Amino acid sequence: MALYEVRARKWENGWELRVPDVGVTWSPTLGDAPARAREFISAQLDREERTVHVDLQPHVSEELDQLAVEARRALHIADEAVRTASAKLREIVQGLSAAGLPLPDVAQYLGVPQQRLEELLRD
Repeated sequence: MALYEVRARKWENGWELRVPDVGVTWSPTLGDAPARAREFISAQLDREERTVHVDLQPHVSEELDQLAVEARRALHIADEAVRTASAKLREIVQGLSAAGLPLPDVAQYLGVPQQRLEELLRD
């Protein structure tokens, strides 16, 4: 298997896909870009498509690219915080339930909607 860096740059007709040492193709959407790049690389290099992996690197502008990196980083941090909070809530709900509190009282005690607690317990 081979990994190819694919630099995607927005232009009026979609996305230009530049593959160093291979060539340039395009995709109408960013969502289609990985498949288009794989097809292009495999055709240019006479490789089976399943052996081609792409590292898609989209580019719009320096400012927007930097904002996208910051947004993805913030989302990752937020997702991690939600996972941590969910684990702590499951632990405290189990403890409070074991102490004899019914779920409506647990929800009131924690200030969390009962429906959310039920979802956490199902997960």
